[in-house]
Amino acid sequence: MTTTVRRDLTRCRSVGSRLAREALLVVGAYLAYEAVRRLVAPDSPEAFARAMNVIRFEQRLGIFYEPSLQQHIIDHDWLVTLCNWVYVWGYLPVISLAALYLYTLHRDSYARYRNAFLLSGAMGLLVFATLPVAPPRMFPEFGFVDTVRDNSVVYARFEGSDLVNEFAAMPSFHFGWILLVGIAVVRTSRHLAMRVAGAALPPAMLASIVLTANHYVVDALAGAAIVLLALLAVCAAERGTARMRRPTPALR
Repeated sequence: MTTTVRRDLTRCRSVGSRLAREALLVVGAYLAYEAVRRLVAPDSPEAFARAMNVIRFEQRLGIFYEPSLQQHIIDHDWLVTLCNWVYVWGYLPVISLAALYLYTLHRDSYARYRNAFLLSGAMGLLVFATLPVAPPRMFPEFGFVDTVRDNSVVYARFEGSDLVNEFAAMPSFHFGWILLVGIAVVRTSRHLAMRVAGAALPPAMLASIVLTANHYVVDALAGAAIVLLALLAVCAAERGTARMRRPTPALR
């Protein structure tokens, strides 16, 4: 075996090892996030009461359109299936692919979005613990239909299990984290098709979470606010670190 081949194999092992460590970090953090989110789940009466406050708040603002919007698609099976598909497969699979894309092609930007992902998740747990909110699908009296659970047996079993906090509607990380993915793709890719896809991801997810009755519009706004705040904090920390590492005039 030549020296070049050995060097290439060593480099591949090193890259694979770093990628495995990153995967363990992100996946482990997400599993811990889900476990803690379940542990801090409060009793349902408080969550239902707060959800009614959200509905009244949207009604006062004149933006409580979720039931009427859903009624426009409920009789069209293909639209319901499309929204369900985006809600289920446009979330964790898309986040995972985006992480792999950033890690392999844009390593300099990967840490920024990974840290924003982790920080926003930690911030979200505080909200879930203190502000439980029942999702729209639990209010059929307003005309909401749980399209995902009614049309996906596997997802319904998972969603209704002890693995998931049923009252973590606000903030919506389905929207917030996909918004983060969209920002990352648009800002790092030079290919028009990739940038268009990145820009299309957040509105597609916003439509799906509302039309499947899993989140209110306010939930999406809260998710976006937390994610953007986390991203700004990470960027500020990066700038501070860069200033600290910059040599002083005397050292120059």
